[in-house]
Amino acid sequence: MKSTIKLMIKEQISVDLALRDSADTFFDYVESIPQREIVIDFNHVKSISRSFAHEYLTRKNHSKKNVTEINVPDNVKKMFYVVEQPAEKTLIFDLRKIKSITL
Repeated sequence: MKSTIKLMIKEQISVDLALRDSADTFFDYVESIPQREIVIDFNHVKSISRSFAHEYLTRKNHSKKNVTEINVPDNVKKMFYVVEQPAEKTLIFDLRKIKSITL
């Protein structure tokens, strides 16, 4: 048995990676593979949604497998980057400093 397996994500899902459930199902499959080293090839992937990227990275981070990516297009890299960054929330007003009035 080979110690590493390469999966073409476009063949497993699509060239457009859109649904969170697709990422979840894909990682269920990855977890079922006996090999510990998994290489995911993103060659020819056209698009990725934020929800797919978030679920993909969440499942990857919790996986017992060593998952690496190759041939990742720039748009996919950018979406992974966006998802990995902590969200900065703009404070519109501080509720602790607002006094209520009775009309």
